[in-house]
Amino acid sequence: MSIFKEDRPIYVIDTNILVDYPDIIPSGCEEVTLEEPTVDLSQAHIVIPTAVIRELSSFKKEASERGKVARKILRRLRPMFEQPNPEQTALMTGEHFIMGESYDLKSLVLVGEQCFSILPVHKSFKKSLPFSPSDDDMDGQIILATIAVEFIFQGIPVDGTADPGDVKRWVPTGRIKLLTNDNGMAIRANQRGVITSRYGYKLPAPYTGRREVIVPKDLLIYFVKNGEIEQDIWGLYMGEGGTEFGFVANEFIIMRTDDEDSPAKVDNTHMLSDKSTAFSHIGRYDALSNTIVALQYLNCFPEPIMNEGQAIYVEALMNPEFSAVICTGPAGSGKTYMATVYGCRACETGEYIGVTVVPCASQSKIGALPGDLNDKMDPDVQPFKNALRNYLLKTDYKLRSELEKVKKHGMSLPRLDDDPEKDNRSISQKVRDQINAIWDAWFSNIPIESARGRDFSHELALYDEFQDQNATQADTLIKRLGMEGKIVITGDIEQVHAPYLDSDNNGIVYATQLLYDNPMVAKVHFTEDEVVRHPLVKMVAERQQAKKS
Repeated sequence: MSIFKEDRPIYVIDTNILVDYPDIIPSGCEEVTLEEPTVDLSQAHIVIPTAVIRELSSFKKEASERGKVARKILRRLRPMFEQPNPEQTALMTGEHFIMGESYDLKSLVLVGEQCFSILPVHKSFKKSLPFSPSDDDMDGQIILATIAVEFIFQGIPVDGTADPGDVKRWVPTGRIKLLTNDNGMAIRANQRGVITSRYGYKLPAPYTGRREVIVPKDLLIYFVKNGEIEQDIWGLYMGEGGTEFGFVANEFIIMRTDDEDSPAKVDNTHMLSDKSTAFSHIGRYDALSNTIVALQYLNCFPEPIMNEGQAIYVEALMNPEFSAVICTGPAGSGKTYMATVYGCRACETGEYIGVTVVPCASQSKIGALPGDLNDKMDPDVQPFKNALRNYLLKTDYKLRSELEKVKKHGMSLPRLDDDPEKDNRSISQKVRDQINAIWDAWFSNIPIESARGRDFSHELALYDEFQDQNATQADTLIKRLGMEGKIVITGDIEQVHAPYLDSDNNGIVYATQLLYDNPMVAKVHFTEDEVVRHPLVKMVAERQQAKKS
């Protein structure tokens, strides 16, 4: 009698699917509903080959996120098959367990509408096949298990006694699929007649913290004049569908109109001589007052603001209502630079007692490097020191004047017999000395391993390259925020370098989801056309974006 009594899909699960999506396995034998999966497993027969269990058992020894997940999955699987309830026992053949039946998928566990099986492959099964993977070839063993499920489904013996003619004439039914996100494994499986499918979640469009809205000209004029838009005024102008804002807390609203004479069209460079009217078409949704309010802190930033993304970022950085700022975008958009400048100015005005830099991308064994901790970490904090260098060369009058003089007249090499009373340092040396003075006064840096247990009270904490953190690490760093402190998280989800992370499951994504719609948090995203580092960098970013779209 066939064990496939119900018309339910049958999926064999690869190890990487369980590691990436461990909630496929119910917790405490309770059915789990996964939101927006690309493959519906809610009523499926899920088969887990023993090769997958072997891989998970090897992973569990690792002191890594993968090891942690492997231990979690094994803890969930054990009680499912260790103490079956009466309904599950009824699905087993006979009153007592018979070892051979496990090779035929006759030992089943029912959880809600789902059915689970652990499938060992009979040692003689591959004798009847032209495909004979070694015991150490885990991918091959999982493919072999999928073929075994097909044989069981079609009533072909899997103990090596199958008729060669039946094996030769075997074709996949389409009912059994191998779920794997491993491209190499999928190719190998397809060549053996196994149908494969990817698994994941249907993710909504990533939240950027900014939204462009076409509004009537009169509404934009009202906003520029009054500095805010109440919900009833918004509904009055926006008509049907506009009676409620529908925005997220602290979402920035870029209001545009098709009218060429509107405030949003007055100056395309956004570099107006009158700062009070620059970026007047951008508002922020204040969830506490349920109004769209004008940007208030642009004049507090010590440098000109070059584009809409920078205006939004400055507002997020300078606004004391925000305890956390998440900033994403391509290289060269100013994420690290503007945060460093803000930290320098905030310490200068007494807003914070210092800035702590945590370079999250550091993978080096700093203990093996020479020097003290600052010397060891110097390569990882160079982006911040480079930001200070560029800031000084823009704003320090003496350094700027000397730089212009060097550009005009050049500079001779220093001589040993020069007047010792004379400052013979090069412009580069003077800038480095000034950077070191600022760094020693207000900045400090710690390795990410030392952040655990820290409390960043009365400090600004800068977390750079946050996309290289996993969810657990990101959670730990976010919770380091102390009283009257602020954290700024920066990164580019298109530049993930850490193993087992990608653009969908990194620290930036986790932080954005965790802090979504929070009145104390602002999310900022730079677009490719807002790159300001160099025209070449901007061109590269635009071409990369064009290829992706």
